[in-house]
Amino acid sequence: MPYKMGEYYEQVDDYDLEYQSQSEQDLPFWRELLTRYAPERVLELACGSGRIGLDALHVPGTFLLEGLDVDKGMLQAYKRKLASEAEDKRARVTLHEADMCDYDLPNKGTFDLIVLPFNSICHLYELEQQFAAFETTFAHLAPGGRFVVDTFLPDIDYLSNALNRPSNVYMEDEIESPDGDFTMMLYTTRRFDQIEQTQHITWTHEKYFESGENERYLSRLDMHVFFPRELQMLFLASGFSIDAIYGDYQWKPLGKGTRQIVVGRKPMAS
Repeated sequence: MPYKMGEYYEQVDDYDLEYQSQSEQDLPFWRELLTRYAPERVLELACGSGRIGLDALHVPGTFLLEGLDVDKGMLQAYKRKLASEAEDKRARVTLHEADMCDYDLPNKGTFDLIVLPFNSICHLYELEQQFAAFETTFAHLAPGGRFVVDTFLPDIDYLSNALNRPSNVYMEDEIESPDGDFTMMLYTTRRFDQIEQTQHITWTHEKYFESGENERYLSRLDMHVFFPRELQMLFLASGFSIDAIYGDYQWKPLGKGTRQIVVGRKPMAS
């Protein structure tokens, strides 16, 4: 079955604007995680335009950071932003254009931390993709290394409303541009396929400019919905043990928030 993903990420500047508020929620978590684990070599899967990775460079430490993404436009935006960083920080970053289901990096087997943040796992639609991504990641970790996956905790009422039919139209956000030249309104409608466990989302972006002009475009995005036992089994079936599961970005237990953040660990070599 073909899935929709790429067109949602084509408007990179709009994407960055849309998720600037997310940074207030999750960046403190990732900073604390890096401080707690003190890794030497980090890989961010689905690194996008660098929202998390570039912030991570300002955490105390000298760890080497690699980012991987399948979208060339996102990586180009990451490189543009990286160019404004100090030379010593730029030197710590290596970016790769590759699929997280099938990558083979020069530093394979030496990463002590690999992260898959903010729902990006939801682009692994088929079982074959999911196992391929987890097994490839397992191979890239050093013994004792950790793999951290962050995704939303499914809301049954929300999904039920979208079950096999277009749901209500939701107003997701109203955002002012940094220069104040336009306001962007975001709306979604969703359909949930319970067999494939996939949300089929249509986003409507409406921009109202100070000049009086307006712009409207649609983009589609499909997201696989991971239920907690399913996600945990994926870790275990791929050879990981599970160190911890958090329910939000304040480190609360699973079920005490809207997230499921799983920390898996590759066993030490025997």
